[in-house]
Amino acid sequence: MSTVLQEHLYRYPFASRIDPGLIQLAACGGDAAAEIDGPFFTGRVMHPREVATMLLTLSTIVRTHFFDASPPQMDPIVTASRSLVRWEGFSGCCGAYARLDLDESAFETERRASGTTNVDFNPEMIAHLSRVGRSDEVRLSIDADAVTLARNQAAVTEKKVRLPRRWIKGLGEVQVYQSQLELKQRFTPALLLPLIQSAARMGGGNQYLSISAGRPRLTTRATSGAIPVGGASRLSALRTLLPLVREVSLYADENSGVHAWVGETDWSRFWLVLSPTLQRGFSGEGQLLDSLANDDWQERVDPILELLAGSETSQQGPAETIDPAELAVRLGCTTSEARNSLAALATNGLAGFDAGSGFYFQRQLPFAETLVTRDQPRLRAAHKLLEQRAVRLLPGDSAEEQAAEVTSNGTTYFVRLRSKGEKCTCPWFSRYQGERGPCKHILATRMTVEAKHHD
Repeated sequence: MSTVLQEHLYRYPFASRIDPGLIQLAACGGDAAAEIDGPFFTGRVMHPREVATMLLTLSTIVRTHFFDASPPQMDPIVTASRSLVRWEGFSGCCGAYARLDLDESAFETERRASGTTNVDFNPEMIAHLSRVGRSDEVRLSIDADAVTLARNQAAVTEKKVRLPRRWIKGLGEVQVYQSQLELKQRFTPALLLPLIQSAARMGGGNQYLSISAGRPRLTTRATSGAIPVGGASRLSALRTLLPLVREVSLYADENSGVHAWVGETDWSRFWLVLSPTLQRGFSGEGQLLDSLANDDWQERVDPILELLAGSETSQQGPAETIDPAELAVRLGCTTSEARNSLAALATNGLAGFDAGSGFYFQRQLPFAETLVTRDQPRLRAAHKLLEQRAVRLLPGDSAEEQAAEVTSNGTTYFVRLRSKGEKCTCPWFSRYQGERGPCKHILATRMTVEAKHHD
């Protein structure tokens, strides 16, 4: 496989430019997109000012560092499918994930197929979007080499960018968290504005949301029934969307502390998914390790890629959504095994999760199997421990519990696998208590137990 695919370094065929009447953004696409002759999406934007505001909001998020000073990555990913045009991006600190889903009714569509690319949002483009008016004629075209946005008579030039590997890692991790989210509350925009103002005054510490007299309220104490919404000051990013949406929904996972806020219109959904605290990013969480610990997914990757490509599933092209249960039936495996295989695709950014529908969706990016473990150092370290025969299973194991000693760098750690929770005596586990995925010693013990059961 070429270095381009292995490194996910997408190179752009030209500098983005604007001619009278249209903006041509330099973009890069995956192999699937390259096979399509011409644009995989063209259409007229039916709500030009509203869509421009949403794209500006997304660009603001990807240019914002909520707690650190990492270099910004201003290149949102755009995916076209049979019913959606989806824009995605991460904040500079990777602790906020934004996604804009535009439905069929957001466009007067002329051509629609499937493909993924990513574009650069430089200051010139941002300034141009700021000038879009309600009565402007705005047209969107997406193909493997360019995204073209035509608006009256305007001109701006964009520069080449690369799709950051950090985003690919973040896309893999954030879909795990989203698959655990549950709908908690729905708010009118009028109710949410005071909440955003309150969050800004409280800063970036731990916060909890409760409902009092029908109104949302933030506190710094974990009262009964309160929902953890750490780093709620990041909600200020949604302020410009409130006049546009009919309601805002809150999804949350109380175990992880990840929470998502969704502004909805009749034709769009804007997702802002926030990490548990202001200081945590999504790119290095290790939530995929549980799914990748066993190697069974490797034999299912190619069949899944073929199914997603649509050659066997539909004459309409690549699959629109991915139901793990249905996928398991088609592959002859369990639903859990299907999810593990999707996790492998997610490490390359190919699979995302929509908490609103409960299904996975795909992005058409290149897949390199070597990247599955390359960006998972704990998984590589666990395999090394297996090679060194560093795991010694202790007697007295049962279906509910297994103990082991794992020797690493001259130190022996005690691991206990239990159905109600795993433990390890290593410093990593002591620090994070499993909140950021399993340590290498737990992973190695799991693999050893799995190998023993297969013998």
